[in-house]
Amino acid sequence: MSGTEALTHEGAGQGHARGWPLAAAITSLLVALLLALFWPTARSMVDTWVRNETFAHGFLILPISLWLAWHRRTELALLTPRASWLGLAGFVLAAILWLAGEVAGVLVVAQFGLVAMIIAAVWSALGDAALRQLVFPLGFLFFAVPMGEALVPPLMDFTADFTVALLRLSGIPVYREGLYFSIPSGNWSVVEACSGVRYLIASVTLGVLYAYLAYQSLRKRLLFIVASALVPILANGLRAYMIVMIGHLSDMRLATGVDHLIYGWVFFGFVMLVLFSVGARWRDPDPTPTPAGSESAVAFRRSRIAAAALLVVLASAGVRAAAVKIESHASPVVAPTTLPLVVGDWTQSARRPWTWQPVSLPAELGLGVAFRRGDTSVTLDVSHYVDQHQDAEAISSKNRIVAKDSPWRIVGRGTHRVATPAGEIAVETYRVDGPQSLAVWRWYRIGSQYTANAYLAKLYQSLYRLGLGRTDGAIVTVAAPVDARHRPPDALMQEFVAQVLPSLSEALDASVGER
Repeated sequence: MSGTEALTHEGAGQGHARGWPLAAAITSLLVALLLALFWPTARSMVDTWVRNETFAHGFLILPISLWLAWHRRTELALLTPRASWLGLAGFVLAAILWLAGEVAGVLVVAQFGLVAMIIAAVWSALGDAALRQLVFPLGFLFFAVPMGEALVPPLMDFTADFTVALLRLSGIPVYREGLYFSIPSGNWSVVEACSGVRYLIASVTLGVLYAYLAYQSLRKRLLFIVASALVPILANGLRAYMIVMIGHLSDMRLATGVDHLIYGWVFFGFVMLVLFSVGARWRDPDPTPTPAGSESAVAFRRSRIAAAALLVVLASAGVRAAAVKIESHASPVVAPTTLPLVVGDWTQSARRPWTWQPVSLPAELGLGVAFRRGDTSVTLDVSHYVDQHQDAEAISSKNRIVAKDSPWRIVGRGTHRVATPAGEIAVETYRVDGPQSLAVWRWYRIGSQYTANAYLAKLYQSLYRLGLGRTDGAIVTVAAPVDARHRPPDALMQEFVAQVLPSLSEALDASVGER
């Protein structure tokens, strides 16, 4: 029998004597109770894995984490499980994180909080020494959280910049408007599927796992993880350029349909093969198990583990009850959201001057009106969510300036600051082209606070809810036509916003009984 085998068998016997079966049973029961208490959050993760191919890898994370933990069984058997009060403090912080995400309606934060609670519960029950052995298997569970959609817009911009730059270096003339560009052989656009976020998430997940298994040096692990993040971004830009070139050289007969996606995944597979083949050249040998030191003298105390588990359950029930109380509080609907027929020198018009309008989740209140002053028209759209919750909230990726199947398209975006009687506010700016060219401004009103920053808006929402205050939020969108010289009507829109904002604030407040 080899030394490693002897160590394994000896460790297994010692592990049984040190109370591992009971500690493992308590920990498993604890995790099951957490999943039951916070099932809506856990289910939201599974739902995303099912409906979104980008996050389908989530189904593999738990089996991989369990497999990684099983491979640490020899080292764990040499330790004595014991309760960790530091782990209990970590659990409280994780529970607060979950509560903040739940209250603010930021699903990804609540999901991170749930995974952190599971990790902290294991830490609380099994102890600090066990955590050191399981830190990567447990930490890998964070990859089960569906995250990364916020990277789509910047990745789309990078892909468009990269592709256009390479086309120009290739001597092909390009006319570009935002994410749309034209070359002599045809027109192209960078859509969400072209962002490469799927490649990036898959590459980073695999890269982190490979770095842990292949290397012992922290420096090597970090370098490989960085490479697994940068390589797919650059490769996706090169992929987009190659697809455009294939289409251009084939007179638009190739790479314009399903084969477009096939080329992408084949190319990604090749890039990953190269990345891992290069990384394998610096692979470290597997570490040799070492016997335990002073840990062997630690007594197993089931009462402390049971006490830690009970405190975790009580803390979980407490934070869940707090969330239910906060979520049951909602602003009342007192009156519809309406504006006067005349605001300043603007008069409401019975006819909307263009077919464009923003796409928003269904809201309890809202309005979509046009105002005229002489020959000039402006539209104002407001979606007012009185009791914000998932799929009925102001801050959501489903609230769009342009629908996916719309003839309108975004060709530019930015930010702008607008002076109003209530003070300066920031707005998101868009240039929308279609049957007409429009300048579009958008911002949010959470409670009584205006902001264009979605993260700040979520913070306002969380603070209002924690204080059992207002629960309403609104999306405000203003649009005006771009002139014949494609100059944005900033001065006109600023004047309109400054005049309409006091009436709009009063109307939103009156809708929920605030004065």
